[in-house]
Amino acid sequence: MRADGLAVLRSILPLAAAVARGTRKLALVALAAAAVIALVMLLRWTPDEDETWVGAVILLLLLTVPGGVLLFFSFVLGEVVELPEKLLRSPQTAREHADELRAITRDAQSREAPAWRRLPGSTWRLAGLVRSARDLLAPHAPILPLLSIPFLAATAISALVTPLLVLAALVVLLAAAAG
Repeated sequence: MRADGLAVLRSILPLAAAVARGTRKLALVALAAAAVIALVMLLRWTPDEDETWVGAVILLLLLTVPGGVLLFFSFVLGEVVELPEKLLRSPQTAREHADELRAITRDAQSREAPAWRRLPGSTWRLAGLVRSARDLLAPHAPILPLLSIPFLAATAISALVTPLLVLAALVVLLAAAAG
């Protein structure tokens, strides 16, 4: 059973990496189209009243949503690709964390410097250790959005909206060039 699961995982990882690269490119296209619309709007059709500015800013923020969602999806897929390597490295990482904890304890107990001088460095090292412990304690956490139906639906909608956003950017560019 374990060998079958590993074989399936090995066949899925290249696909996930390819989808992540394609999604990242699509996200950058969507963000570029939103940037084109924003630049043309700001250069050619600058709003005069405060209320119009608020509407323009809201519109420009909404235009970046598809690209942002697609970019986040590509990062999540990147985490899927890195997960087997993280799991294989987890024993070594646990040993490194234990060594770091011993070093922090040794430094805190040493009498070479006053306690008030040792405290900031020890606190900083301990905070870094706590932050990095998340990968050990919950290595699957970064890929949990893939189990969220609303997130997957938002990703699919963003992928479908991106060609429309590119078309809108082209229309805005043509309208600005003609006007």
